[in-house]
Amino acid sequence: MTEKFFNAVGLCRRAKKLCIGHDEVKACVKSGKAKLILLTADASPRLEKEIKNLSEEAEIIRVDALMEDMGNRVGKRSGIFSVTDDGLKELVLRTIREDSTHGTNQ
Repeated sequence: MTEKFFNAVGLCRRAKKLCIGHDEVKACVKSGKAKLILLTADASPRLEKEIKNLSEEAEIIRVDALMEDMGNRVGKRSGIFSVTDDGLKELVLRTIREDSTHGTNQ
């Protein structure tokens, strides 16, 4: 993932629009606040299946970042994150699309 992606996720965190970790994300999904769910490349398939079963509304994307990378960038190591704001969701999605379009996955 590029620096732009990590900056966008960091912005979500600073804006208090990022849920981090299984329990927080699960609560966001159940309350209907989750707009986008990000799974790290090394998150378990069981976790992905569980979240897909819970969430019908939120978009779920597996990103090319590891738990350790995300933890270093947002301050808490986890394999799952959710964005709770539509505008920030679009920002994060835009950075992911740019990564795949330009072939800049790092």
